[in-house]
Amino acid sequence: MTETPSESMAEGASGAASLPPCLERVRGARPNLTGARAQVADAVLADPWKIRGASIQVLAQTAGVSENAVSRFTHAVGYSGYREFAQALSLDLGKTLGLYHSHPVDLVLEARSGLGGPLDLVQRVMSLEVECMQDTLTNLSEPALRHIVTRLGVAPSVLLLGTGTAAPLCQMFSYRLASIGTAVTWTADPMMMLAHVARLNPGDLALGISYSGKSRDTVQALGYANQRGIETAGLTANPQSPMGNVVDTALTIFSSAVSRGTAQFSARVAGLALLEAIATAVSEEKGGAALSMLQELGSTQAQLNDLPIDEDSDS
Repeated sequence: MTETPSESMAEGASGAASLPPCLERVRGARPNLTGARAQVADAVLADPWKIRGASIQVLAQTAGVSENAVSRFTHAVGYSGYREFAQALSLDLGKTLGLYHSHPVDLVLEARSGLGGPLDLVQRVMSLEVECMQDTLTNLSEPALRHIVTRLGVAPSVLLLGTGTAAPLCQMFSYRLASIGTAVTWTADPMMMLAHVARLNPGDLALGISYSGKSRDTVQALGYANQRGIETAGLTANPQSPMGNVVDTALTIFSSAVSRGTAQFSARVAGLALLEAIATAVSEEKGGAALSMLQELGSTQAQLNDLPIDEDSDS
């Protein structure tokens, strides 16, 4: 039997259920560590957000030790290697994502206090967006990404679910998928969500988007899909959330902005960029027919854009 990403994740989760979170493990092990391993632990505990997503080389340089010392440290705190430790640290820090304001309140208040003008505020907000995209790319689960791209490429029908600020992302992603020949539907209406889920068949895919992971209507629709034997996937900034727990496969938007209360805000652009990139990957996965369809669509759109303006029209 082939193991899916959701099965391997579930097995890992159940096997580690009795173990403390990553940072708690490091704190608990610190008194018994000496030498280089103690230096690595101190570097992680001093600024875990800086370490999150960093390569083993960067952590080694930060701690002033060798890469082998970093590997020995990860073994000492109960991980098979640096990759497993880095993923666990990202998930540990990600547990609080989605619990904060969805608007950069602190930055606005600082601007009103005269600590920065409009240009400074715009630059800082855009820096948050860029940082979140970099964080998301660094912490992206490759197995989950590959699985979702493959499923989007072969699923007979795809249903996108999202409310509030997630709805525009569903609309954009629906357009991208339809442009390459995917049979896709999206809705933000709670009753229509259930109606569309009821029409799905085994082999189809329901994908929900929720920054907080707590959007009731989206989570309930995904749960209903699971009950009907439909595969589910999700995009969220809060992996330890109701949606993160209900979907078969999840992609997570990570951001150190959580410490500044702006995680959901910065997650929006990162989510949009990630979905755009996934749509491109799906078009490559589908091959020649999808690319031909894109070329034909682009040519048709160009012709429509070149139509002469009707001078008698109200427009």
